[in-house]
Amino acid sequence: MTGSSKKTMTGSSKKQTNRRPPPSPLAGMNHQVVSALVILLFLYTFVSFGAVWRIPVPNIETEYKRHLFIHDHNNAENIVVNSVEENLDPENKHQPVVVQEGDNRQHEIDAVRHTFPLMVDKNDMEEILHPGILYALTGGRHSEENKRMMVPKFWDSSAYGHGPDAARGYLGNNGERLITPAEAANVGSWYQGKETIYISVASYRDPECGPTVESILARAKYPERIRVAVIAQQTKDDPQFCAPEQSCDTNPEQAYCKYINQVDTYHVEAQLSVGPVFARHLAHRMYRGEYFAMQVDSHIRFVQDWDDDLLWQWKSAKNEMAVLTTYLSDIIGSIDPITNKGKHPGRPIMCKSDYEGRGKTKHLRHGQQPEGPPGIKGQPTLHPFWAAGFSFARAHFVIQVPYDQYLPMIFQGEEISMGLRGFTYGYDYYAAERSVCFHMYAIKENKEKRKHVKLFWENANNYGGAEVQAMKRLNGIIAMGDPGDHYDHTDEQKYGLGKIRTTKKFFDTFGIHTDTQIVEEGLCSFVGKPMMKEIQPHLRNNKMGIDYDEIDFQYLSAATKKKREALAGNV
Repeated sequence: MTGSSKKTMTGSSKKQTNRRPPPSPLAGMNHQVVSALVILLFLYTFVSFGAVWRIPVPNIETEYKRHLFIHDHNNAENIVVNSVEENLDPENKHQPVVVQEGDNRQHEIDAVRHTFPLMVDKNDMEEILHPGILYALTGGRHSEENKRMMVPKFWDSSAYGHGPDAARGYLGNNGERLITPAEAANVGSWYQGKETIYISVASYRDPECGPTVESILARAKYPERIRVAVIAQQTKDDPQFCAPEQSCDTNPEQAYCKYINQVDTYHVEAQLSVGPVFARHLAHRMYRGEYFAMQVDSHIRFVQDWDDDLLWQWKSAKNEMAVLTTYLSDIIGSIDPITNKGKHPGRPIMCKSDYEGRGKTKHLRHGQQPEGPPGIKGQPTLHPFWAAGFSFARAHFVIQVPYDQYLPMIFQGEEISMGLRGFTYGYDYYAAERSVCFHMYAIKENKEKRKHVKLFWENANNYGGAEVQAMKRLNGIIAMGDPGDHYDHTDEQKYGLGKIRTTKKFFDTFGIHTDTQIVEEGLCSFVGKPMMKEIQPHLRNNKMGIDYDEIDFQYLSAATKKKREALAGNV
């Protein structure tokens, strides 16, 4: 969405006369150079006075002057909603943050941060190769049309720099260094004095998709600051699973209908679906500059005023790099049917993981996690792993750690990939003290209706061999694969590791031996109060994440300690 243009300055030569004016300091200089200096002097004067008087930038970049619309991938219908000028927020009373002294982009950045909602525009689309077809060695016949997809471009803005991925470059130079507090503060929009929230919902032929969106909006305390992006993967014959339960003409009082201009839906033919990683990659492409970014499954129910509580919990971590994430508890008996308030006393914590699979598809998978009442009050609890079904963070997480475009047919392995990548960019994972939403698992009274929901695996025969190639890439990028494997390195800077921390530091700290593919037992005994005591004190003074360079701790199971002590005694 960024571009640059050059103006060619031309000069005309005048006929010389015999009259010789007094010598000038500019004598002998080319007229083009003189003209350029005059223009630069004028621009410097204008910008300097503008910075003092806070003169608004007259031409906010054209990408923010477009009309907003909802894009339907199937029929490309564009429904005009409202113009960006109507969404500029005059009530935003938060203090502007200066990027750097003398940075003339601050006005443009402030304009970007006062624009909400910004929906996916028809000019924001680009063509990509379908990753499943790209990696498939065998399978069904695919038309040339299906081999290429029109998808949303990643959000970007020339306010943060020039060229592609300007926002990622602005934030820590694409993972080369830790982002600064000022850089972090300059990303994320506000609306009516409140931080905005982007929520992505990836659905595969799921009848609970629409009710999930309704729950998000109906039970939020401030739904006007929320934008929902839905990846609706379904067949042409399926019902509109991700639409409001009733038509808005029949029941306009549905929250989905009241805030439909804040719901952005991208449709994908079910046969082109290649798993949650690619679906969530598309969802990350639909982010448009919000302050917080949240990811949930398409069969979730929220508690009343969830947004207010969740922001409070995130802020109580006092860590800009905090990510609240966990496997959600089951919905049955967890929400009061009258008040819609949560009544589940416990919450899961992420501490169990082990290798599974064979050969080239062997990977680290997080298992069923323990849950119970939080032992630490007034703040979230650190844990080592990231969960795909619920993730809430500052939105620079989505900008810096976007889902990999080239992991088709991956299901297990998704979470260790995203979690390790986020760790190397400096993010820290926490379990919230209270659950704000609950998952509809296929158990008890929900077993019957959930077991009939289709899964993307029904497309597996169309993409034979893609999973193996994708898993080699996944494990190769995060340094968990066979060193001798050759994998696709396409766009690895964007979808790879940061340089703030190493994967080795993660493996050493949490007892994961990649050489033997063994995980130390009993990590859950460390996660909780012991981990908070050991690691939380190393939170940087500027609140920009935990400094693992200061940490020498390495988790070892009781059995491993005993074995090492015995070996030491025999030496």
